[in-house]
Amino acid sequence: PSSMPIQGRTLRDAAQRFCDHINYVLTRTVTETRLVVFDVPPRIQVTFRQAGHPIEARIQTRFGPMRFYFFQVCESVRTPDGIHELRTIAYRYAVTPEDGTEPLLRWEYVKFPPVGALWCRHHLQGPVVLQIQEHSVSLNDLHLPTGYVPFEEVLRFCIVDLGVSPLASDWDRVLRESYDLFKTEFTR
Repeated sequence: PSSMPIQGRTLRDAAQRFCDHINYVLTRTVTETRLVVFDVPPRIQVTFRQAGHPIEARIQTRFGPMRFYFFQVCESVRTPDGIHELRTIAYRYAVTPEDGTEPLLRWEYVKFPPVGALWCRHHLQGPVVLQIQEHSVSLNDLHLPTGYVPFEEVLRFCIVDLGVSPLASDWDRVLRESYDLFKTEFTR
């Protein structure tokens, strides 16, 4: 089928449609904490916020309490008929132990890396020590390539691998349908 990106008559309409979709998925899977849209045209940020500041949602894993961070930046592209279409230009999803100061794992994408940055734009990092022959290297010092990581797969990781109890019995269907929607309607 032909695809239709996230669109709206205004940037705010497109952003709210996107945010509402993600909130629906989150409240059926790992958290009832709601994302909000912060817009600085022609860009929007979607993240958990409280009192105007980004926050993390609390999740209970089989390893104990953790914090879940969701951050996505989209840019509006205007179609010839004036409709706003959203394009992801950055994301960061992270899980952090409750008492941790840095994320255990974080998935990141930056469409426009800083000048001179030659690292992979889609990557995974965390304070995980890798033994490479006689060298110990932190995954934070590397940019492990991942390709695009849909937020649905991070939520699946939280449920299946970290043992977060899903908030709805149909969580797998919700994640699959959301990802299908991303592949068919939200992207070109």
